[in-house]
Amino acid sequence: MVPESYRWEFVEQESDRVKQLAAETEYPEVFAGLLMARGVHNKEEAQRFLYPSEKNMYDPFLMKGMEAAVCRISQAMDTREKITIYGDYDVDGITATSILYLYLTKAGADANYYLPDRMSEGYGLNEHAVRMLAETGTKLMVTVDTGISAIVECRLAKSLGMDVVITDHHECQEELPEAVAVVDAKQPGETYPFLYLAGCGVSYKLVQGLKAYRNDQTDITEYLELAAVGTVADIVPLYDENRIIVSEGFKRMKYPANMGLGKLLESAGYDFKRKITSGFIGFGLAPRLNAGGRMGDAKRGVRLFTTRDEEEAATIAAELEVENSHRKETEQMILKQVTDRIEASDAIRNSRVMVVAGEGWHHGVIGIVSSRIKDMYYRPNILLSVEDGVAKGSARSIEGFNLFDALCTCSDLMIKFGGHAAAAGMSLKAENVPELARRLNEYAKIHMDSQMLVPVQRPELRLKPSEVTVELIELIQRMEPFGQDMPEPLAEISGQLSEVRKIGADGATLRMKIMDHRRSLGTVGFRRSIMAEYYSAGMEVSIAGNLDINYYMDRQYPQMILKDVKVFREEKIEKLMTYFSLRHVTDDYKKYCDSREKTDRSWCNQVFRYLRMQAKKQGSDSEGGFLMDDIPFDSIHSAEEHIFMLMQALYVFEELGLMRVETSGPYLHYEMFLGKTAKLVDSLWYRTYFVDFGAFQ
Repeated sequence: MVPESYRWEFVEQESDRVKQLAAETEYPEVFAGLLMARGVHNKEEAQRFLYPSEKNMYDPFLMKGMEAAVCRISQAMDTREKITIYGDYDVDGITATSILYLYLTKAGADANYYLPDRMSEGYGLNEHAVRMLAETGTKLMVTVDTGISAIVECRLAKSLGMDVVITDHHECQEELPEAVAVVDAKQPGETYPFLYLAGCGVSYKLVQGLKAYRNDQTDITEYLELAAVGTVADIVPLYDENRIIVSEGFKRMKYPANMGLGKLLESAGYDFKRKITSGFIGFGLAPRLNAGGRMGDAKRGVRLFTTRDEEEAATIAAELEVENSHRKETEQMILKQVTDRIEASDAIRNSRVMVVAGEGWHHGVIGIVSSRIKDMYYRPNILLSVEDGVAKGSARSIEGFNLFDALCTCSDLMIKFGGHAAAAGMSLKAENVPELARRLNEYAKIHMDSQMLVPVQRPELRLKPSEVTVELIELIQRMEPFGQDMPEPLAEISGQLSEVRKIGADGATLRMKIMDHRRSLGTVGFRRSIMAEYYSAGMEVSIAGNLDINYYMDRQYPQMILKDVKVFREEKIEKLMTYFSLRHVTDDYKKYCDSREKTDRSWCNQVFRYLRMQAKKQGSDSEGGFLMDDIPFDSIHSAEEHIFMLMQALYVFEELGLMRVETSGPYLHYEMFLGKTAKLVDSLWYRTYFVDFGAFQ
């Protein structure tokens, strides 16, 4: 495997406006620039951004449908009608359900909840559940984090004498459900100031509305703990009102009022002496909570957050820990099967939207695997589990490619689908899967350019090692919480490498030191030890990463969490490497080749010998790796020409099956299939772009 590599886009700020903000706030210019990049333009906005408060949340009645919703729910509370909260089985749905259930039961309402089974019922409302709720006496059904596309199910509920209030945050389709009220900031005609609340955020706003409507004096701010968990887990933008929810929730989470949340934090290994972070919620807490719905019964998550029995809370937290371990094992098994299929198929591997189907894959896990596949290949992808002729799946997308819009063009193939720009779920007949793949890739040809297929790093700070101080890092940490659309600032540090080595018990971590004439800065790259094979002390580089504080022997030291390394290159060379890292021939690259003279066939001999030599140097007869611009070049050819000719030869060798090549940006790794021979003229690429003087075996 080669290391990850990114396209860097430095974020520039208007220097005059940054200076003005720095003078007004009395913050250093470098910090003022970070604030301005996050929409802060004056001292008052800086205060609201750095010190979020629930007092600054918007009036819930600004949201369309809110008044009708709280009026109907309040009526049901007063008349003791049976209210059922219908939630989703993910973290957002579990926390949204828990927030509303805790409030309603505390207020004395006759309330219960229903979460569908992921395996047998799937996402959203379903006819069986609606009929069952009506038969068992439910008079009012309130959906949370679901329902906006339940046209048929809401019509059925009405026919069975059951009122429905929809609260959701997902994208609306053309027709809205027939309901007493629809509360979703994505619906037409919405005027609410913030459109990106998670389902749990909408649930909290509903509770705010009920509290105000009923003139209730209950303190509801303890529910912000749960709202913060669901908001981070659902990967919604962490600015504006979401920032308030998460910030206030994190403050309270150090001493959680919710017993079940406290037990879950303990189980996940949270150190209550440290600040909670979005990273801990996203990678530590959410997977455990999600495991309940993925591997078993999601209602356990609601029981965890609503029980008053400490022993029961501890038992459920322990169960979720076990199920999370089982989920990891299942995930690894499916991930291997998916990657095997991708690697075995050039058609899938080189497609812009990867569509992979398999028999019997666990529905609760394929969404996670889809995220892993997106990270590994940086392609939008859909993973489908086929059972009884029906393919049900999950999809994840990359920056700039709206997955929901793409799926809308294939709606006639679907039984059901929903989601947003970055993620979606769907079901369709298995026989329609090939047509789905074909149409999505045709759509991608129009709506996805080659640059989108290379992940982007966006450094906001350009610093020398000696300019990185503990004081600067402490200022940056005041900008927390970080998350979706509120990224932790990325720094670009330039200097000379003074140390490159693998560390850790398993040697999987990379340690680099980068220095200028005054001081060195330590960097740590988790799971990036492979970079040690490509970089060495003495190289002039730029390193991109997040700034952090290392606590050692009661002292604080600045350090960087490494994301990527870049050796200075000319723009033309960068572009060539980008072309090759896409792993399929783009129209832009063909035009580039057409504009150049054909490559001499003798170059293939030279490249083949060079690769054999590199492999032997690295202790192998057939495998090697290097930085593409590290190849030696003579006075006749420039570095650009050498890289171009290297790429041309590699395209030929791959086409003839003589070797397998893996690239990512400047990194190249290859495996030569020794003993196999072929004629160069059998390669279409060779016949098109090489000058031929006879056969070469």
